[in-house]
Amino acid sequence: MNVARKYNSSLRPTPVLVEAALERLGKRFWMARKLRGFTQQELADLADVSLSTLRALEAGADGVALGNALKVFQALDLLGQIDQLLDPQVDPQSVTFAERTLKVR
Repeated sequence: MNVARKYNSSLRPTPVLVEAALERLGKRFWMARKLRGFTQQELADLADVSLSTLRALEAGADGVALGNALKVFQALDLLGQIDQLLDPQVDPQSVTFAERTLKVR
């Protein structure tokens, strides 16, 4: 049984691609924590989240609140990398939209 399903909070099944991404992200949280020498409890305390939340995040659960995930990113000193995810200057769709709709003076 997939550990992430144990924590699945929704009534609908998680799409396979999303589940795989959550599993990869969970493994990366685990690795980042280990590389910094934190126990789960230490990181949970530092991030101001519950131990069960951190465990769910590392297990790739889909029910972890975005705010809690961001607290863990911050505690790991990785929050800056999240800003790049939807950066309009990097997103090709944003660039295309801007080129079509913004007036050039």
